[in-house]
Amino acid sequence: MYITSADQLKEFCENLQSAEILAIDTEFVRETTYFHRVGLIQVSSGEHCAAIDPVLLSDLTPMLELFKDPGKIKIFHAARQDLEILVRMCGQVITPVFDTQIAAALVGWGAQISFAKIVQKALGKKIHKSETYTDWCRRPLSDSQIEYAIDDVRYLVPVYRKLIERLKKMDRLDWVQGEVKAWEDPQTFALPEPQKRLLKIKNLRSLKPRNLTVLNELVAWREREAVKRDCLPKNIIRDETLLEIARKAPNDLKILSEFRGFHQRECNKSGASILSVIEMALQTPDEDLVVLPESSGHTTVRGVEELLAAYVQIRSEELKIEPSVLADRKRIHSFVSHFEQKLDMEEHFLFQGWRKKLIGSPMFSLLNGEVGLKIDASGQVCLIDP
Repeated sequence: MYITSADQLKEFCENLQSAEILAIDTEFVRETTYFHRVGLIQVSSGEHCAAIDPVLLSDLTPMLELFKDPGKIKIFHAARQDLEILVRMCGQVITPVFDTQIAAALVGWGAQISFAKIVQKALGKKIHKSETYTDWCRRPLSDSQIEYAIDDVRYLVPVYRKLIERLKKMDRLDWVQGEVKAWEDPQTFALPEPQKRLLKIKNLRSLKPRNLTVLNELVAWREREAVKRDCLPKNIIRDETLLEIARKAPNDLKILSEFRGFHQRECNKSGASILSVIEMALQTPDEDLVVLPESSGHTTVRGVEELLAAYVQIRSEELKIEPSVLADRKRIHSFVSHFEQKLDMEEHFLFQGWRKKLIGSPMFSLLNGEVGLKIDASGQVCLIDP
């Protein structure tokens, strides 16, 4: 069903009032805009299934109210971007959520598994991903495009049921709930803080503290402008140009217009605002200048990470899930760094939820020398108990 009118939407949502689960997917475009441009929202209860057109429908309130209902489980595959869209539309976080991609990883079907592969694995069906590069905001949509989109939720409900069955059998249902807990926090979907954007700019550590403060204020200004214009920050001013403007801190429009990569049209539009930001930043008191966090370049003792990686491999084989789901090399490095720098291990990711018992605590025991690793008679690596 393809919904393009208010009456159709109202009737469809009325049919979903008693549903306990809602499979949800979105089709969007985000190549030149700050926010996702939503082209379709697909919803299924298992019994009723539709693609809702937000381009043609100005009021989606009946559908959004269903999404906000805490009595309905919202099912997604690779939920992050869908949730980012819907949280913005609903004005609040959406709970409870179930992510089939996460669940599939936790039952041993593979990390980052695609929807087509999970449908084939769970249901033995092949679905074709022939419309991957569709511009979902262009109208009209063809019948094949709409069917392609609806398939993403039509099969999501039976996949969910298969996964729930397997998770319960393996006693891992609470693992999924722990993995999606961050999505219950509104801060997860808040606009990025300026300093986080600042830290992504290359060579910023070459700046003096006052010029770094100028850059920080320019990054914050650019982010606000990008939100207001709904465009990518780099389409206003690229990072390397912003860095050089901060380094030289011009106080004249003519000088500002001569920076390489700063287009005259943008200079005419926002040059005065940029100069004002620079002037304000230059007046910052010394005690309030931006200070960068210490570089996380801790080098761990040679061989320690490899030892823990071997243990993670053992546990992954025992649990029948991929090693990266338990602890990838980046998190192993972080764990060892935490230990060697005597930081609070309880705050580390590998000490949260189900991972603490299954991987975090044993790795901590290895680092403390309380247990060891050996190769047994069959050639397998295993723990040496004290």
